[in-house]
Amino acid sequence: MHHKLKKEDIEKRLNRAIGQLNGIKKMIDDDRECPDVLIQIAAVRSALAALGLLITEDHIEHCVTDAFKKGTGEQSIESLSKALKQMLK
Repeated sequence: MHHKLKKEDIEKRLNRAIGQLNGIKKMIDDDRECPDVLIQIAAVRSALAALGLLITEDHIEHCVTDAFKKGTGEQSIESLSKALKQMLK
């Protein structure tokens, strides 16, 4: 299967989110104001949600499309649906 989304792009986004998480830890260690911490938590959640959307779009464009060509589209949709339910909890 061929993906348009490159692992390097995913890693960059993950590293950015990890940096934000480490920043939140430092904010807590430094006794920063709660609203400031909450804003950073929202930023991390948003970054991870955006990454999840990119991965989902790439999966649909490539993996699900390939699965339908191979006759296993129904299973692919089921698997994706289950994963999305977990992600959106």
